[in-house]
Amino acid sequence: MTKQIPAIVLAIACLALVFGLYGSKKENANLRQQIAELATGIEAWALDDFAAGMPPETEPAMVVQNPAQLDVVAPEVPEAPEEKEPASQRMMSSLSKMMENPTMNKVMVASQRGAVGALYSDLVEYLGLNKEETDYFMDLLMFRQMKQMDLGMKMMAGDLDEEQKQQMGKELQEAGETVKTEMEKFLNNPDDFAEFEFYEKTMGERMMLSQMDQKLSSTETALPDETYRELLGMMSDEKKNYDFSSDLHDEKNMDMSPERFSKDNIQKFSADMDALNGNIIAKAEGMLTPEQFEAFKDAIKTTAELQKSQLEMASQMFGGGK
Repeated sequence: MTKQIPAIVLAIACLALVFGLYGSKKENANLRQQIAELATGIEAWALDDFAAGMPPETEPAMVVQNPAQLDVVAPEVPEAPEEKEPASQRMMSSLSKMMENPTMNKVMVASQRGAVGALYSDLVEYLGLNKEETDYFMDLLMFRQMKQMDLGMKMMAGDLDEEQKQQMGKELQEAGETVKTEMEKFLNNPDDFAEFEFYEKTMGERMMLSQMDQKLSSTETALPDETYRELLGMMSDEKKNYDFSSDLHDEKNMDMSPERFSKDNIQKFSADMDALNGNIIAKAEGMLTPEQFEAFKDAIKTTAELQKSQLEMASQMFGGGK
């Protein structure tokens, strides 16, 4: 059920991985250069030492005849270091600055477009879009996606005051409404648009079921399309009707305050998801064969573990781990 986490958290996670890869490549290059320079220096020292026939001269150790004659100077008390911003905030500040680089901006856009394209590939196939239509479909989704990225990075970097946060939240909401309106015009079919909305609402469930499909791919118990659709509907209804004790299930809520991502609130949401998953497993047992049901339970467990690790990351990034 990874879609339960606000989409902006997942977008930031993807962003961190991209920049982490980029940064590690640069760091490796710098380390290789430093090692080469160090090796050259050692080689030069060894040659000089060999030519002299002895190790480099050293200064003789000072012998203290009368310790009382020494002027003892008490070390100065160091000043307390200034309080530093959280590591996650420093990271996002750096990433925000890196995004000003046109090359890195293109890398980020390409990465996000690839990720979004993979998530919506089944829907593109279902709608029967040609290349030109697919490109426009993706342009609409990327307009919303990059708005989410921009807001997430700036909020995590601490670059926004409350008024600016509200303004960007408003802009993000408007971007979502724009995509919805334009998508409805583009699809020009009530059934296709309804399928688009259902697809977005069940994105997390589809990701979980794809893991189940992988487990069953080498067997003769693959899910029929009808059963797959029934499972999606059941899981969606259970989620819709569950009484959550935390607001983290609200995907439209763009509140990134430390209070919302506190450990206490995340623990409540995690407990909610465990209970919801229990309800879903109980309902699914009567819809699946024994082999399918075991694969379904494994997929639920794997997804829940992934979600909890993402929640922990969100707590560190947004809530400061408190």
